[in-house]
Amino acid sequence: MTNAKGMDGPTLAFWALLLGLTGLRIWILRLDLIDLYFDEAQYWAWSRSFELGYFSKPPLVAWVIAATTAVFGNEEWAVRLGAPLAHAIAGLAIFGLARAMYGAWAGFWAGLCWLLIPGVSLSANIISTDALMLPLWALALYALWRLTLTRAWVWALALGAAVGLGVEAKYAMLYFPLCAVLAAYWLKPVRSGLAGGRGIVAGLVALALIAPNLYWNVRNGFVTAQHTAANANFDAPELFRFNKLIEFLVEQAEIIGPLLFIALVVMLWRAATKASSLREEDKFLLAFILPPLLFVSVIAFISRANANWAVAAYPAAIVWLVGHLAASVQGRRFLAAAIALNVALFAAAVVLVMRDPALANRFDGIREARGWEETARQVAQRAAAGDFTAVLVDDRTAFYELGYYWRDLRRTTKLPPVRMWLRHAAAHSSPELTDPMRPEEGERVLIVHMTPGCVPLVADDFSDGIRSVVRLIIPLGGDVNRELEISVGGNFSPVPRDSAYEERLKARGC
Repeated sequence: MTNAKGMDGPTLAFWALLLGLTGLRIWILRLDLIDLYFDEAQYWAWSRSFELGYFSKPPLVAWVIAATTAVFGNEEWAVRLGAPLAHAIAGLAIFGLARAMYGAWAGFWAGLCWLLIPGVSLSANIISTDALMLPLWALALYALWRLTLTRAWVWALALGAAVGLGVEAKYAMLYFPLCAVLAAYWLKPVRSGLAGGRGIVAGLVALALIAPNLYWNVRNGFVTAQHTAANANFDAPELFRFNKLIEFLVEQAEIIGPLLFIALVVMLWRAATKASSLREEDKFLLAFILPPLLFVSVIAFISRANANWAVAAYPAAIVWLVGHLAASVQGRRFLAAAIALNVALFAAAVVLVMRDPALANRFDGIREARGWEETARQVAQRAAAGDFTAVLVDDRTAFYELGYYWRDLRRTTKLPPVRMWLRHAAAHSSPELTDPMRPEEGERVLIVHMTPGCVPLVADDFSDGIRSVVRLIIPLGGDVNRELEISVGGNFSPVPRDSAYEERLKARGC
């Protein structure tokens, strides 16, 4: 085990690249190339009030946005500012871990690899729970390794703090204690590091930081935990599909880059076939690679899994890959080629997307985020022109995008409150819980329809019915438009959400 210290050449080189790349990413954010995604607009809305938890996510993402926007204002770049800063912290932690395990130049290569894998290059431009969890995961890894080496109490405290804050970022951080148990099972030094009450103190610190959100969940019927579990989609009509597993694995190659993914597969195969040759560093890192990667792969096979669900495996994976590859000239050449390919692929994708709107709109995420500022402006014109008591939307995307892009318009224009149409008897989303359409606000309502199949059902909730006003068409580039129907409803009086109503919902695909 090596533990080189000091501001030597590799350290100075990494700091220079880290600061330069982070500065570049912040500059790119300030160009405001794309409107806020729905999730980002939702997190911004949450950040307007300090809470210990929110409907579908733990609270750290909202707290970070509250901090960055308090300092820099509410423009898109300020909402997203936490993302590049968080990945810079992750890069530092990965640099430190690889340096402690394999030497200074391995630290340099590992930190650089992390910062330039496609998943991080994309994530650095989007504020998300993953962007905030990953640096805390990497810091927890580093703290546990330092605790293993030194048995110093400060590292037990740091470990607990990183795990506790990580859970406040995303519940996937709960993989970490399970991975740590596996590492302790495989390695006596890890067991010794956690012995003597150090592991208990780390756990208590983590629990103290998790406790406020746990309390919030208890007070709110564990709504966040239920939403997280529902994402697994185990009640899907078709289960156990190999094509979903293959699709998930291809997406993992897209996250870390094709060459690094191939290298990871080869090294995992070698580790499985030559387990007796594994060193302590290998076993430690594998304990934090295999559980999240295998568990999410099983979910992908059973039902489905989003590409980002296994990202917790990659801080350790990058350190493990680089630790072995950086030890030889041939390995360093491979790393240079992998990094160059990742940069080239990401840069080419960005250039193509920016120059060809039709191509960009083939990607759901880009298409769904485009044109919301203009959409909100045109809806606001209609909302301000009539004496409306509320604006009703049938989709939470519209709810949060209107809320964000009306933030400045409300200072100069009188706009009614935005309310969410309640599809079912119980709330299935955050705005349905906090801002459902209320009968007392339903005298004359401007309705924004994003789901055509829901229009007759929305109409049934108005005793005076609805009348169509206009079809709103927002060009998104190329030949793609966002099409909304704007109507007016009178006297909101929702029909009972009984079993017959639920059958109608299902029949209309609403």
